[in-house]
Amino acid sequence: MKVAIHQPHYFPWLGYLNKMARSDLFILMDEVQLTDGSNMYRNQLLTSSGIPKYITIPFFKNDYKQKTYKELEINDSVEWQKNHANFIKENYKRSPFFDEIWEVINPILTKHYTHLSEVVIESIYLIKQVYDIQTGIKLQSELDYPRDSKKNQLVLDLCLAIDADHYLSGNGAKKYMQIEPFTENNIKVTYQNYSQSDYIQNNGKTPFVPGLSSLDQLFNLGIEKSKETFHQQLLTFRNSD
Repeated sequence: MKVAIHQPHYFPWLGYLNKMARSDLFILMDEVQLTDGSNMYRNQLLTSSGIPKYITIPFFKNDYKQKTYKELEINDSVEWQKNHANFIKENYKRSPFFDEIWEVINPILTKHYTHLSEVVIESIYLIKQVYDIQTGIKLQSELDYPRDSKKNQLVLDLCLAIDADHYLSGNGAKKYMQIEPFTENNIKVTYQNYSQSDYIQNNGKTPFVPGLSSLDQLFNLGIEKSKETFHQQLLTFRNSD
């Protein structure tokens, strides 16, 4: 079984989805601490002038470094859903597939949530469905593993918890990952090596900006074309795994 492991990301980007789709099981790390500056509570979309900007979910920061991700509560004194909806409407209303995608995501921007993990993980499941990704998902909190594990050992223990024999890692881990413990446990380690393909953004008015939320592609290409291009590219990566 090939497994990939990642923190939850809000309406994740295409590289995140590529990593998920190339795995048999995708583990969402909901018992780690939130990483400042990550997409665990935000993501980027474009303004109508082609500038990337974050839409952010506010959360209560009292002692948040001592809490796990799944324990973090949304600060609902901020009308974040209304703000996200207004930003998307203002900047994507002229996109070719605005109506189609707005209907899909609007429930997340109107449903009541209490915890950060609830909305972020629901956004992942929604995008997974839209892109027709068949990979199973498990939450870290659902697995039996040593709760005091950290960093490299935590990744290994999560692999062992689901009897994985292949771990698909992000490229960034090459700098610090220790391969030997995985080899000793008969777990093959490979790296994602993903590169994003261009598509027409912002009706072609501005240069392409990579790394945005996958919502950007959906608004510009629509569901069917986005799925088609995603899975065509996926075949290339799978053949190299």
